[in-house]
Amino acid sequence: MITLSLIGSFLASCILMFTIVYSLYKNFQDRVLRYYSYFGFCAFGILFTMFLTYAFPDKLDLTLINKITQASTVLTFSALFVLSLIFPKTEKQVPFFIIVLILIPAYIFAYIAVFTDLNITAAYFKDGELVREFKPFYTIYSVVSFVYILLGVINFIRKYITTKIELYRKQMRFVFIGTGIAMTFAAIFSIIMPRFFNFVDLYVLGPSLAAFIGVSSLFYAVISYQLMDIQTAIHKTAMYTIISTVIFLPIFALIQIYDINIYGLKNIPLFVIALVIVVVFMILSKYVQPIIDKAFKRKHYALQEYLDTFVREISNLRDIDELLKRTVSTIHNTFFLKATYILMYDNESRSYQINYSMGMAPVSPSIPRLSPIVRWFNRNQAIVTIDNVYMDEASFQDVRDEFIHYFTVNNIVIMIPIYHRRVLAGILCLGEKDTLASYKPDEIELLKFLSSETNINISHAITFQEAKKEQLLQRTISVSSDLLSKAVPKALPNITGIKFGAFYIPRQGGGIDYFDFIRPGLQGIGTIATDIAGIGIQSALYSVLMRSAFHASLNDAHSSYNIIQTLNKVIYNYSQGKGILITAYYYFIDARNMRLIYTNAGFPPMELYRVEKSAFSSLDTEGIPLGYDPTFNYGMGRTNILRGDIGILYSKALITSKNSRGEVFTLERLQSIIKDNRMKMPSDIVTIIQDEFKAFLGISSPESDIVVILFKAY
Repeated sequence: MITLSLIGSFLASCILMFTIVYSLYKNFQDRVLRYYSYFGFCAFGILFTMFLTYAFPDKLDLTLINKITQASTVLTFSALFVLSLIFPKTEKQVPFFIIVLILIPAYIFAYIAVFTDLNITAAYFKDGELVREFKPFYTIYSVVSFVYILLGVINFIRKYITTKIELYRKQMRFVFIGTGIAMTFAAIFSIIMPRFFNFVDLYVLGPSLAAFIGVSSLFYAVISYQLMDIQTAIHKTAMYTIISTVIFLPIFALIQIYDINIYGLKNIPLFVIALVIVVVFMILSKYVQPIIDKAFKRKHYALQEYLDTFVREISNLRDIDELLKRTVSTIHNTFFLKATYILMYDNESRSYQINYSMGMAPVSPSIPRLSPIVRWFNRNQAIVTIDNVYMDEASFQDVRDEFIHYFTVNNIVIMIPIYHRRVLAGILCLGEKDTLASYKPDEIELLKFLSSETNINISHAITFQEAKKEQLLQRTISVSSDLLSKAVPKALPNITGIKFGAFYIPRQGGGIDYFDFIRPGLQGIGTIATDIAGIGIQSALYSVLMRSAFHASLNDAHSSYNIIQTLNKVIYNYSQGKGILITAYYYFIDARNMRLIYTNAGFPPMELYRVEKSAFSSLDTEGIPLGYDPTFNYGMGRTNILRGDIGILYSKALITSKNSRGEVFTLERLQSIIKDNRMKMPSDIVTIIQDEFKAFLGISSPESDIVVILFKAY
């Protein structure tokens, strides 16, 4: 029993010292790790003094050593209670003065235990057993120590019941099952059994076993409840210890043979022996180390080879949907996951939407483009696990709530970003394993490798897809331009009393939007401006269709209501109410009576600069876009115009387009240009507007095609 006590206390002391050093090395700034190290140091005092008691029974003052053991015991149990108050780390912090108040009684009892004879008056070995002579005060000391343990366990149970965060619950399960039970055993075997039953056989083994169970389980929870770092460290230490032994033993044997001069080796020059040793070292390093390394990582290597094969297979795949589908299915099936899905950026919704998923369906997977999660990924470009979010306070301080909510709601534990041209293009989301086992460090490394390789392939596929779309776009624009060349006026009309100016800035190629004029007589003119969504042949066909319907309505030119109503029915019949978005504005100028008649179908209102007031009026009838409701009754407005009045119709993109600095052109800027140049010809005014708009945009492009039509009364 003495030998077991000696070995057990020594091993437990080594474990404690390792956990203390490792915790402080990992993050000295972390409050929980500092308190854990304090707890471990107090427990080390118990085990190491027990080791000294059994290792040097005749050389040390056993009474003093055992008094230190008693002091360390009450300090350890009080430290456990304090740790229960501050762990898990994201709980509300307990003020330091409260912790001091909790520890003061423990330090008082520790002082009494060491510097007085109120607890133990003597400790010695008799017939191979440790004998200690107790005083009545020891009973009070025992009760206080046990109360500290009881309070710590109760507090852990309270937190476990009240907390809603699953990761914290897992951490506290380890603490309660491991540390709580282990420390209770330690108190029973080292305090209660010797005092009340005079049973000392487990005086050392009880606390030693408690140290093995309790400290390791608490260490497991505090450091990172999956023990990723320490598992890796132990694994690699064992592996490289064997590698070093296998490599260096033959070298040591060769040196020994040389020293004892077997076969007259000492006659060989020393530099030759040194060269032979170097060669042997290189050969063993090249051929032996990989064998041992592979033996330790047999499963890892098998998985690595499988993933390597997968990466090679998809390297030439350019269908983005197929590539994403195979990536999700491979990861889902390889790691046996409950849920796996991939989000890709959708330009229309301006958010990240599900492209493909397997397993359990996520609850709320989409992520807005301006979400804090997206901004974090664009800044950091790293894999994120739910443990990272909880443990790394510095990196996730501002976005922790958003990440935790997303992880929890959608039942995932890992998010892997996908980048295209250094911008977040998508996010691969992985759920828990079917077996509920955690991701091992080697598996995390493989996921990082897979992320890097698939990211390259996905980026290439996106580039290929963009190139194909661009080629198709150019072909459709070319065809559309041919159609539109017959659907826009070749020159501006010239009518007595009214002068026009106009310009057209297409966003792509020849553009799509349609504008035109009709003249039912010498003294009047009708003007239409439209904004047709989309690009390509389909949109161009709408322009051609509108041109035909517009010119067929020549006799109704003086009635803006009839013109818009006719166009609305034509578009509806063509598209069956499911066409693209088309807005339009039509106005008729009666030059003889200086009368303006107008109807709007979702287009920006006409801005009319009135010379008499030196101010603008917005002319609008608030109609809906064309083609959705054939029975809709569009309004019709009328107003008089005076000589010098200026009216302008413009596409919405003129005042909403942004430059590279994010600035908007604005309606106020447009009105200011017109007002400042009101004395000039309409053609000069629109030229100035166009030049200033292009200068404002710089290298940026307008949001869509831009039509501007301006008239001036003379």
